[in-house]
Amino acid sequence: MGVHLYRCNDLACNTEKLQYHCCGNRHCPNCGSMKKEAWIEERMNELLPTPYYHVVFTLPHEWNSLILGNRKAMFKTLFDAASETLLNYSQKEEFLGAQSGITMVLHTWGQALDFHPHVHCIVSGGGYADGKWIPAKRAKNNFLFPQAGLSKMYKAIFLKKVRAAKDLRTEGINMPSLLCETEKKDWNVYAKAPFGSPAQVVEYLGRYTHKIAITKHRIVEVNETSVRFGYKDYADGNKTKEMTLEKEEFLLRFEKHILPRGFVKIRHYVTYRTGANMNGSGRLEKV
Repeated sequence: MGVHLYRCNDLACNTEKLQYHCCGNRHCPNCGSMKKEAWIEERMNELLPTPYYHVVFTLPHEWNSLILGNRKAMFKTLFDAASETLLNYSQKEEFLGAQSGITMVLHTWGQALDFHPHVHCIVSGGGYADGKWIPAKRAKNNFLFPQAGLSKMYKAIFLKKVRAAKDLRTEGINMPSLLCETEKKDWNVYAKAPFGSPAQVVEYLGRYTHKIAITKHRIVEVNETSVRFGYKDYADGNKTKEMTLEKEEFLLRFEKHILPRGFVKIRHYVTYRTGANMNGSGRLEKV
């Protein structure tokens, strides 16, 4: 879309800066930063007077091939399974007995541009039930829901939805073996400590809403044959390292994180009650 070149008019300085024109693409690091600030400002007015928790739902790497061939369907299944798990737990009287508010953001990458689909969730500690505000039940707000229980329910819901799915492209994939193998594994759900303030909630989530697979400040060098970039190695004490990829490999990795056209990667969830009660004559709906 073109670029402006800015240069300091002090001849002793002569510093130059390239300012790229806005393209509007959601995978652009330049445009994304501006949209992020606008999104954060809008969200500040929606926060409730309650602790907020950060929960991350991940998938075993064995699912990567199926997801890459069915991005829209499988990303939606990830959203649906994670949100249904949180909504189910929030309705339990021993944990909240109300309707939590949830904001979820899809991420598909790791620091080395590897394919790692997961959703970041911000969950309110309090909620509404029968038109009344129900405060968080934990005196010290040290946790929201049990992590082991979340993991088991999430796995069961996800596998059930996959088994019921139709028209999935499964060429070259042994679905019975995939289902059996992943059912035996523990699935990772990270339930982290609550945030210190509502402002921290929005600021933290803003890091994920309009972020792309690799930001421009991480790219160290680009030449005719390769790209060198920095990354954090979480398996080695979060040490900062550098990786060099041939340009074709770099583009292949980046392409995996381009979302399907029209796919919504930021979603909000609540529950509402229809009917007289929750034990048969009424039912829960999700919006």
